[in-house]
Amino acid sequence: MLAKLIASVFGRRRPRIGTLGELGETMAARTAFVSQKVTLDYCRARAAMHWQKLLGEKPFLDALEYCRWEAYAAVLGDVAEVVQIYLRRAGAPEPPLPEVLTDLARSALLRHPVPSHRDDWEDVVDAVRARLQRANLAAPRPVHLVGTVSAERVFEVLPIHSSVRRHDKEVVSNSLRFLLVRFYGDLEQEVDGQAIVAAIEDGEASQAAT
Repeated sequence: MLAKLIASVFGRRRPRIGTLGELGETMAARTAFVSQKVTLDYCRARAAMHWQKLLGEKPFLDALEYCRWEAYAAVLGDVAEVVQIYLRRAGAPEPPLPEVLTDLARSALLRHPVPSHRDDWEDVVDAVRARLQRANLAAPRPVHLVGTVSAERVFEVLPIHSSVRRHDKEVVSNSLRFLLVRFYGDLEQEVDGQAIVAAIEDGEASQAAT
Protein backbone atom coordinates (compact mmCIF):
# COMPACT_ATOMS: atom_id res chain seq x y z
CA MET A 1 0.00 0.00 0.00
CA LEU A 2 2.78 2.41 0.98
CA ALA A 3 4.71 1.56 -2.16
CA LYS A 4 1.67 2.36 -4.31
CA LEU A 5 1.18 5.67 -2.50
CA ILE A 6 4.83 6.67 -3.02
CA ALA A 7 4.62 5.70 -6.67
CA SER A 8 1.43 7.70 -7.14
CA VAL A 9 2.96 10.83 -5.60
CA PHE A 10 6.47 10.73 -7.01
CA GLY A 11 5.47 9.10 -10.27
CA ARG A 12 3.30 12.01 -11.31
CA ARG A 13 4.72 14.22 -13.98
CA ARG A 14 3.91 17.89 -14.31
CA PRO A 15 1.85 18.76 -17.37
CA ARG A 16 4.09 19.64 -20.27
CA ILE A 17 4.37 23.29 -21.31
CA GLY A 18 1.88 23.77 -24.11
CA THR A 19 1.09 27.48 -24.44
CA LEU A 20 3.10 30.49 -25.53
CA GLY A 21 2.44 32.13 -22.16
CA GLU A 22 3.95 29.18 -20.32
CA LEU A 23 6.86 29.12 -22.73
CA GLY A 24 7.50 32.81 -22.06
CA GLU A 25 7.53 32.16 -18.32
CA THR A 26 10.02 29.35 -18.86
CA MET A 27 12.26 31.59 -20.95
CA ALA A 28 12.24 34.32 -18.28
CA ALA A 29 12.92 31.89 -15.45
CA ARG A 30 15.73 30.05 -17.23
CA THR A 31 17.37 33.29 -18.32
CA ALA A 32 17.44 34.47 -14.71
CA PHE A 33 18.79 31.12 -13.51
CA VAL A 34 21.56 30.83 -16.10
CA SER A 35 22.73 34.45 -15.92
CA GLN A 36 22.82 34.52 -12.13
CA LYS A 37 24.42 31.11 -11.76
CA VAL A 38 27.21 31.95 -14.20
CA THR A 39 27.96 35.34 -12.66
CA LEU A 40 27.48 34.57 -8.97
CA ASP A 41 29.30 31.23 -9.05
CA TYR A 42 32.26 32.87 -10.76
CA CYS A 43 32.32 35.86 -8.38
CA ARG A 44 32.11 33.65 -5.30
CA ALA A 45 34.91 31.43 -6.56
CA ARG A 46 37.16 34.37 -7.46
CA ALA A 47 36.48 36.33 -4.27
CA ALA A 48 36.89 33.21 -2.12
CA MET A 49 37.17 34.19 1.55
CA HIS A 50 36.53 37.86 0.70
CA TRP A 51 33.04 37.20 -0.70
CA GLN A 52 31.09 38.11 2.43
CA LYS A 53 33.17 41.25 2.87
CA LEU A 54 32.46 42.34 -0.71
CA LEU A 55 28.74 41.93 -0.10
CA GLY A 56 29.00 44.72 2.45
CA GLU A 57 30.64 47.20 0.06
CA LYS A 58 28.32 49.47 -1.92
CA PRO A 59 30.59 49.93 -4.98
CA PHE A 60 30.73 46.17 -5.41
CA LEU A 61 26.99 45.78 -4.91
CA ASP A 62 26.32 48.50 -7.50
CA ALA A 63 28.66 46.77 -9.96
CA LEU A 64 27.02 43.42 -9.21
CA GLU A 65 23.56 44.87 -9.87
CA TYR A 66 24.75 46.27 -13.20
CA CYS A 67 26.29 42.89 -14.05
CA ARG A 68 23.13 41.03 -13.07
CA TRP A 69 20.91 42.96 -15.48
CA GLU A 70 23.35 43.13 -18.38
CA ALA A 71 24.07 39.41 -18.06
CA TYR A 72 20.33 38.75 -18.06
CA ALA A 73 19.99 40.74 -21.29
CA ALA A 74 22.87 38.86 -22.91
CA VAL A 75 21.68 35.41 -21.86
CA LEU A 76 18.11 36.15 -22.95
CA GLY A 77 19.26 36.10 -26.57
CA ASP A 78 20.87 32.71 -25.99
CA VAL A 79 17.74 31.30 -24.38
CA ALA A 80 15.58 32.61 -27.22
CA GLU A 81 17.85 31.01 -29.82
CA VAL A 82 17.88 27.67 -27.99
CA VAL A 83 14.07 27.73 -27.92
CA GLN A 84 14.04 28.61 -31.62
CA ILE A 85 16.32 25.64 -32.39
CA TYR A 86 14.00 23.33 -30.48
CA LEU A 87 10.83 24.65 -32.14
CA ARG A 88 12.30 24.57 -35.64
CA ARG A 89 13.17 20.94 -35.11
CA ALA A 90 9.61 20.40 -33.88
CA GLY A 91 8.26 21.84 -37.15
CA ALA A 92 7.38 25.41 -36.20
CA PRO A 93 6.49 27.71 -39.14
CA GLU A 94 9.65 29.69 -39.65
CA PRO A 95 8.49 33.09 -40.97
CA PRO A 96 6.67 34.12 -37.76
CA LEU A 97 8.93 32.24 -35.32
CA PRO A 98 11.61 34.91 -34.73
CA GLU A 99 8.95 37.57 -34.10
CA VAL A 100 6.97 35.31 -31.75
CA LEU A 101 10.07 34.60 -29.68
CA THR A 102 11.11 38.26 -29.76
CA ASP A 103 7.74 39.15 -28.25
CA LEU A 104 8.30 36.58 -25.49
CA ALA A 105 11.78 37.99 -24.88
CA ARG A 106 10.35 41.50 -24.61
CA SER A 107 7.80 40.25 -22.09
CA ALA A 108 10.58 38.62 -20.07
CA LEU A 109 12.40 41.96 -19.86
CA LEU A 110 9.28 43.93 -18.98
CA ARG A 111 8.47 41.68 -16.04
CA HIS A 112 10.77 43.91 -13.99
CA PRO A 113 11.30 47.66 -13.69
CA VAL A 114 13.95 49.02 -16.04
CA PRO A 115 17.21 49.22 -14.02
CA SER A 116 18.55 52.64 -13.13
CA HIS A 117 21.47 52.50 -15.57
CA ARG A 118 19.12 52.08 -18.57
CA ASP A 119 16.38 54.12 -20.20
CA ASP A 120 14.73 51.07 -21.77
CA TRP A 121 15.38 47.60 -23.20
CA GLU A 122 14.71 48.40 -26.86
CA ASP A 123 18.31 47.82 -27.97
CA VAL A 124 18.21 44.38 -26.38
CA VAL A 125 14.87 43.54 -28.02
CA ASP A 126 16.20 44.69 -31.40
CA ALA A 127 19.34 42.59 -30.93
CA VAL A 128 17.29 39.50 -30.07
CA ARG A 129 15.09 40.01 -33.14
CA ALA A 130 18.09 40.46 -35.46
CA ARG A 131 19.80 37.42 -33.98
CA LEU A 132 16.79 35.15 -34.38
CA GLN A 133 16.12 36.35 -37.92
CA ARG A 134 19.75 35.74 -38.85
CA ALA A 135 19.75 32.28 -37.27
CA ASN A 136 16.56 31.45 -39.14
CA LEU A 137 18.32 31.85 -42.48
CA ALA A 138 20.38 28.68 -41.99
CA ALA A 139 19.87 25.24 -40.50
CA PRO A 140 19.63 25.22 -36.70
CA ARG A 141 23.15 25.14 -35.33
CA PRO A 142 24.36 22.70 -32.66
CA VAL A 143 23.23 23.92 -29.25
CA HIS A 144 26.71 23.68 -27.75
CA LEU A 145 27.78 26.53 -30.04
CA VAL A 146 25.18 28.92 -28.61
CA GLY A 147 26.56 31.27 -25.98
CA THR A 148 30.01 31.98 -27.34
CA VAL A 149 29.21 35.61 -28.23
CA SER A 150 27.10 36.48 -25.19
CA ALA A 151 29.77 35.00 -22.93
CA GLU A 152 31.99 37.87 -24.06
CA ARG A 153 29.43 40.36 -22.76
CA VAL A 154 28.92 38.48 -19.49
CA PHE A 155 32.68 38.34 -18.96
CA GLU A 156 32.96 42.06 -19.72
CA VAL A 157 30.48 43.12 -17.01
CA LEU A 158 31.67 40.83 -14.21
CA PRO A 159 32.32 42.94 -11.08
CA ILE A 160 35.80 41.47 -10.61
CA HIS A 161 38.87 43.50 -11.57
CA SER A 162 40.20 42.69 -15.02
CA SER A 163 43.65 41.87 -13.64
CA VAL A 164 42.11 39.04 -11.60
CA ARG A 165 39.82 37.59 -14.26
CA ARG A 166 41.87 38.14 -17.41
CA HIS A 167 42.57 34.42 -17.97
CA ASP A 168 39.06 33.21 -17.11
CA LYS A 169 37.05 33.99 -20.24
CA GLU A 170 36.95 30.33 -21.29
CA VAL A 171 35.75 29.30 -17.83
CA VAL A 172 32.80 31.69 -18.08
CA SER A 173 32.03 30.63 -21.65
CA ASN A 174 32.09 26.93 -20.85
CA SER A 175 29.85 27.38 -17.83
CA LEU A 176 27.31 29.35 -19.85
CA ARG A 177 27.30 26.93 -22.76
CA PHE A 178 26.91 23.92 -20.47
CA LEU A 179 23.81 25.45 -18.85
CA LEU A 180 22.31 26.21 -22.27
CA VAL A 181 22.83 22.61 -23.42
CA ARG A 182 21.12 21.47 -20.24
CA PHE A 183 18.27 23.86 -20.97
CA TYR A 184 17.78 22.30 -24.40
CA GLY A 185 17.53 18.88 -22.78
CA ASP A 186 14.92 20.24 -20.39
CA LEU A 187 12.94 21.66 -23.31
CA GLU A 188 12.80 18.20 -24.87
CA GLN A 189 11.43 16.78 -21.63
CA GLU A 190 9.16 19.59 -20.49
CA VAL A 191 7.76 21.31 -23.59
CA ASP A 192 5.00 19.93 -25.79
CA GLY A 193 6.56 21.01 -29.07
CA GLN A 194 3.53 20.15 -31.16
CA ALA A 195 1.21 22.18 -28.93
CA ILE A 196 3.51 25.21 -29.19
CA VAL A 197 3.76 24.78 -32.95
CA ALA A 198 -0.03 24.65 -33.17
CA ALA A 199 -0.31 27.83 -31.07
CA ILE A 200 2.08 29.64 -33.42
CA GLU A 201 0.18 28.38 -36.46
CA ASP A 202 -3.14 29.46 -34.92
CA GLY A 203 -1.74 32.94 -34.31
CA GLU A 204 -0.47 33.14 -37.86
CA ALA A 205 -3.85 32.04 -39.22
CA SER A 206 -5.66 34.59 -37.05
CA GLN A 207 -3.44 37.41 -38.33
CA ALA A 208 -3.97 36.31 -41.91
CA ALA A 209 -7.74 36.39 -41.44
CA THR A 210 -7.79 39.96 -40.16
